[in-house]
Amino acid sequence: MSDTNGTDQTTTEEPPPVVDPEPDPGPEPSTDPPLQPEPYTFQPFMWYSATCACATNTCPNYNIVQEVPMMYSNNGTNVVIYCGLCSKRATILSASLLSPQPPEE
Repeated sequence: MSDTNGTDQTTTEEPPPVVDPEPDPGPEPSTDPPLQPEPYTFQPFMWYSATCACATNTCPNYNIVQEVPMMYSNNGTNVVIYCGLCSKRATILSASLLSPQPPEE
């Protein structure tokens, strides 16, 4: 590049320094109370669709309602859903018996 006098000017601009971003400290623990389930009695050995929410207040899924399209009731008393992120028990909020039931294999 030349200026009005005809002499070449070179600019030596240095790029700005690279700054590492601060590490993500993770989600803040929530102070909201966990969602409360509707009372429900499961029939043994049946398939249900359900909604659930994680009850672990440090989990990113805390209090987020998620759909579970197929859930088996086992013996009707030991019905458990686990959170896919923190692997802790999730709270079953509602459940509907599937009709028709899937065929047995």
